[in-house]
Amino acid sequence: MKIFDSILLKVFLYGLPIILILAIFSYSCDFRSINSASTYIKLLYNFAGIMFASWMLLSIYLGVRLIFSGTFREKVLTKLAFIKEQDEREVTLTGKAAKTTMLTTIAILIFLFCLSCFQISVYRLPPEQAIDGKSKVISLDLKFEWLERVPEDASKEYIQKQNILAYTGLPISSSAIILGLIIWQIIAYNYSMRRLMK
Repeated sequence: MKIFDSILLKVFLYGLPIILILAIFSYSCDFRSINSASTYIKLLYNFAGIMFASWMLLSIYLGVRLIFSGTFREKVLTKLAFIKEQDEREVTLTGKAAKTTMLTTIAILIFLFCLSCFQISVYRLPPEQAIDGKSKVISLDLKFEWLERVPEDASKEYIQKQNILAYTGLPISSSAIILGLIIWQIIAYNYSMRRLMK
């Protein structure tokens, strides 16, 4: 199983540049114009689709192996995070750096959680909808949902308003946040390790 995982990992890593090239090619092609394109372009487009599907399945398999296989996780992620433990001193420093990184990551996650839950909007109502002659309204909301939902029909309660300021949660996607946290973990660990080594 170790040899099989090692081969799949190499295929995943060495296949990444090919996937990126095929992604650029597929992005530049218009799906509707593929039918009228030459046979070679159609074949390349179909090949790109098969490669994407294979690479996605391989990504899922390797992700599951990283979660459930301790030896595989140790082998792969120590290289990815540039972790080197040559003696007992470095093992101790690795523990301290990992603790510092974990605590700062939890602090960042709590901050991002708060930003994703809070919603603030400042808007101006038309004169006929003003409350006691006041047309400016500040709305503070707290939104927490386990699953993403389709927005409800806005026609149920329609208020004509002119937005002055609106904050409805984090403007970046969950994929960007996850990628940022992975990069943060690696940088924070290595920074902590260098600081402790001095």
